Amino acid sequence: MVAHLLGILITYAAAVALVHGVHARYIKQWQGRRRAVHYVLVTSNHERQVEWIVRALSLYALLSGVRVKATMLDEQSADETLAIMGRMQNRAGIELVWVNMDEDVRNELKHELRSTSRQDDDSIYIDLRMGGEGARIPYW
Repeated sequence: MVAHLLGILITYAAAVALVHGVHARYIKQWQGRRRAVHYVLVTSNHERQVEWIVRALSLYALLSGVRVKATMLDEQSADETLAIMGRMQNRAGIELVWVNMDEDVRNELKHELRSTSRQDDDSIYIDLRMGGEGARIPYW
């Protein structure tokens, strides 16, 4: 009786170890191939939209398994856009960076992002000041 119970426990422990080993190997291989998406968003007085945008990108990252980096380039907002981004930075679940920039620096950065895009890092440039650009954000 004890020998049978010991055999069952050893078999169960071996199965658990095998499942954990296969899972760890799968995760290690999958993370190496995991895609990253970099959203570069230009904002200017977008306090009503910026929180929803960050939450949408966070949900997209969670549901799809895609690493998301969001760089918010702010063009002299006079409202609470920067304060909202500051509060969302630690809660977003994504890498969130915001910069208060002028037009010349933004154009230089835009050119740099397009010329240095890597194969494993997709950059999506969205100017929220232009109508219809917000539709390119994954709201699911």
